[in-house]
Amino acid sequence: MTKIKFAVRSDVGKVRKNNEDNFYCNGIYMTEAEREKPFFMSGIAEAPCIFAVCDGMGGEDCGELASFLTVKTLAEHSDKILRGDYEAVEAFVKDANKKLIDIMNAQNIQTGTTLAMATVSKNYFTLYNLGDSRIYRLNGETLILSTDDHTVTYDMIRAGQLDPRKAKTHPYRNYLTRFVGCGEDENNIAPDVMGLLDVNENKRILICSDGLTDMLNHSELASIMKCYSEVSDTVNALVDAALFKGGIDNVTCIVLEVNDE
Repeated sequence: MTKIKFAVRSDVGKVRKNNEDNFYCNGIYMTEAEREKPFFMSGIAEAPCIFAVCDGMGGEDCGELASFLTVKTLAEHSDKILRGDYEAVEAFVKDANKKLIDIMNAQNIQTGTTLAMATVSKNYFTLYNLGDSRIYRLNGETLILSTDDHTVTYDMIRAGQLDPRKAKTHPYRNYLTRFVGCGEDENNIAPDVMGLLDVNENKRILICSDGLTDMLNHSELASIMKCYSEVSDTVNALVDAALFKGGIDNVTCIVLEVNDE
């Protein structure tokens, strides 16, 4: 029986007036009232289980709407997803995407959300990604970025057209190429999948919005992920560090750890 210790924290940051992030932790996500204040929770989940972070876009109430609708839709599809069926993940994303498009058409608004999701079975983590929210895994003492950003700048880097060191200041750094709400083209909403990461080799997983990774570099993330023995201390240290360095965006992160006890 595989059990997962988890902790999640979400904060509006020091600049934004509203929190457009949301998360999904084994059936729990933020309500409208809970988004208005800092959120923290920790616990233990038994596999199979699902964890995700969504970073909404659109400003005003639009971003909150997109991220909330997506995690709510995830809850509706969770039973099928937990059976280990990739088609079930595709069906969930298509459903959330359609709901967002219908709302955008009805209300004449533009919105969307990223999705970074990990499913946990008895022996494996499976990672999914749409947008620029990220998932890292701690393999031994090495923190490994396990998702690709779906951004214009990342495509330019991959094509050899942009120096990676200049990506964070590039004017197109926040332009997403794939996300929930992107449109009706299935290629634009198909999540990347990294399958079957052994839970015995990857003891910790970090799922986070770019409010964390825009503030902390890779070495800072790695140091914090390795420094604290408890996932609750780890997630608090990550968010505190992002806020200390400016907190220019909403920041949400989940830390998962295989419970060996």
